[in-house]
Amino acid sequence: MLIHASVTVSGERLALIACEARMRRLLSAEFLKGEATERHGEEVLRYDLKVEGGIPFPAFADASREFPQVRFVVEWVNVAAGQRGSATIVDGRVVTQEADPIAVTESSEHPIYVSVAEDGVLRLALTVLRAGREEWRGYVLTATRDALIRVTRLPGTDAIEFYATVGSPEWSVVWRGGLGSQFARGEVTPPVPLDKAEFSELDALARDFVASWIWFSSSPEEEIAIERERYARHGFPVTDANVRSVKLKRILDASIAGVSPPAYSTMPADDQWVKDLVLKTWAAG
Repeated sequence: MLIHASVTVSGERLALIACEARMRRLLSAEFLKGEATERHGEEVLRYDLKVEGGIPFPAFADASREFPQVRFVVEWVNVAAGQRGSATIVDGRVVTQEADPIAVTESSEHPIYVSVAEDGVLRLALTVLRAGREEWRGYVLTATRDALIRVTRLPGTDAIEFYATVGSPEWSVVWRGGLGSQFARGEVTPPVPLDKAEFSELDALARDFVASWIWFSSSPEEEIAIERERYARHGFPVTDANVRSVKLKRILDASIAGVSPPAYSTMPADDQWVKDLVLKTWAAG
């Protein structure tokens, strides 16, 4: 049984430096049958893990006892068991622990946000899925470009990292900052490839979203002839990516009701900040 997990280590800078060396030895010993990827920030250590059989909490507790100044937050998703959970370890003790069932829904039920300009040109289309208590993954596009995205928030803080792809299925750019503050853009050097399971999940999410909401001007003409005719009839400009005409009418009708810019959203209130983050970073260019 393969479990996807992430370990976030935060605390004093000097302790983190020493802890990083200890974690490297720990992971090399514990994950001979698994896979570990490091994604460190300036103030935290982050590890993405694929674990066979179970998460080795005793090993993390031992490392935590060695570095009582730091906090270990472990989050995991066990698809086969239909469960996700999290635990916080400090000074060798589990201080908080949560476990919840994974809600099984159709991909079309994932939260979405689609916004257009007054002339119908796609401003932002976004769909996301909750991959962990403090992690969101999704697909985003504008009239001219698209990307897979990953957003993580350090538990108990406003510290956020937002990763996006550029063409290839690998995390190539990152924005770091906090809610209510400025975000700094940087390059991921070298880019980090998405693992096979993560890419398959996001690829399926993107395809289902596009099938319901988007048509591309580069598609075979016989597939988009009706959409082109409807756009011409209403005087809408055609771009690389366009909202399907039936959906576009729904969005523009909303603008009559006072929504500006015209938009359609099923984003829950707790996830609205993810959409706002995408708008002010990736969508802004």
